[in-house]
Amino acid sequence: MTQLVVLLLLMHFAIAFQCYRYAHIKGYPVRVFTVLGLVPYFNLVVWVYLLFLPKLEPYESHNHGNKQLS
Repeated sequence: MTQLVVLLLLMHFAIAFQCYRYAHIKGYPVRVFTVLGLVPYFNLVVWVYLLFLPKLEPYESHNHGNKQLS
């Protein structure tokens, strides 16, 4: 029984680490997604959600092509 609990805890923290890693790579709030990744059973939903979210671009790149006319 303890082996099962240890296995589940290892999987739980591995998924939380993946949530942290994908949030960091894609530019989303790392703390928020890491905390959500630590919630049991909800962490799989957060992980899959992060897999399909697009990578965020900096705000400056959106306005780079638009110059103010004065």
